[in-house]
Amino acid sequence: MNKGPVKTKDFVAFLKYKKCVYKRTEASHDHYKCPNCWRTITIREKDKEVPFFHIKTNSTTMGIKVEEVYNWINENR
Repeated sequence: MNKGPVKTKDFVAFLKYKKCVYKRTEASHDHYKCPNCWRTITIREKDKEVPFFHIKTNSTTMGIKVEEVYNWINENR
């Protein structure tokens, strides 16, 4: 499993694949609401990459394993 950052556009594509919907921007943070998530997914779309720690935290919020994110991105680039 890759534990490095991923391109922001790839992570946003993964969120859309998981049926997450853009809700709002507060300061420089973009918030997405995903089905069955107990809180919003927060990223900074103006950055080129999403760090591993943010991917891990957001995966936990979504109730999935971080490997699912990396596997999907590797299969759908």
